[in-house]
Amino acid sequence: MSADTPPVVRVLEEFAKPETVERVHQLLSELLTAAPVDDMDAMQFELALAEIAANIIEHATKTDGGQVSLRVELEVRPDSLYANLSDDGEQARVDLKSVELPDELSERGRGLAIALTVLDELSYRRAGHRNQWTLVRHRTL
Repeated sequence: MSADTPPVVRVLEEFAKPETVERVHQLLSELLTAAPVDDMDAMQFELALAEIAANIIEHATKTDGGQVSLRVELEVRPDSLYANLSDDGEQARVDLKSVELPDELSERGRGLAIALTVLDELSYRRAGHRNQWTLVRHRTL
């Protein structure tokens, strides 16, 4: 993929439910079939993507009790793998600068720490009425 090649993009939009994580995996698989990348880059990006998607699906809520809509946009760019996940749930209470791995006996709480370890960029912001998560992994060239 040369620098002037347009990104290969895939998008998923649906209500966040447990089976959505599998659809995110399928979407990434389709993307990587259309634009193959280094196996290690793909594996680590998929790990981070699954962790963030699972966190959104498990923790996102609405004050009115309605369903949370999730939009996942994935791109293979000439120099990186990129994802933007957005949802219309309540604002996430997260400080990525203070994320640490829990103690080894803990059964939960590793997702953000793992994602931060395998990605070159992980950011969160609230834009309007949506949570926005951006994931970037630079490609091995």
